[in-house]
Amino acid sequence: MLLKGMLLSFSDPVLGLIPTIVFCQYNPVEVTRTFTATTAGAGPAGGTGSAAARSAPVPAGEEYTLKLEFDATDGLADSAPLTTALGISPRLAALEMLMQPVGSSLLGGLVGDLLGAGKPKGHAIPVGRPPLVFFAWGPTRITPVQVKSLVIRETAFDALLNPIRATADVGLTVLRTADLPKDEKLARLAADFYRGAREVKAVLQLPQMLELGG
Repeated sequence: MLLKGMLLSFSDPVLGLIPTIVFCQYNPVEVTRTFTATTAGAGPAGGTGSAAARSAPVPAGEEYTLKLEFDATDGLADSAPLTTALGISPRLAALEMLMQPVGSSLLGGLVGDLLGAGKPKGHAIPVGRPPLVFFAWGPTRITPVQVKSLVIRETAFDALLNPIRATADVGLTVLRTADLPKDEKLARLAADFYRGAREVKAVLQLPQMLELGG
């Protein structure tokens, strides 16, 4: 079974209850990772950790760049109602929501007002901050990230000008433990797991050299 990469956020769901999830319809054939050395004694840029965490050694900065592809061909062939009516625009909109500030959802605010609940409560990330997103790329690469850039290219349209084929270039900044608030326990656990998995794999390269005869 082929695993699909995904982006997941609980920070700013439209209705305050439903997470934003973007699965890779097709896994990218290429993923670019960029590492930036951290200056000794300097904290992470824009970090929200404690002063002690900012003064401690911090892992190098890491960014992902990936190109996602979306295609409505199968849905149109099967006469799927949503795809027939809207093409792939719901998928693109979900991706766009990962860059919208927490608490800025117009629909969520309207629903909250109608229910007398006001704005959604319980956000781990303060209103106005970028959403906290989890990027999953296989069992050992699950990490909190921030979507830093998004370029969408729509390359085919239906009769109503809904996009039916598109690519999206997504830039992700990996969030380290020191970048995260202390109350973000799940995100900090994922950040530690991601870092630990890399260190374990680095150790395994020694026996792998023997395994590969090198």
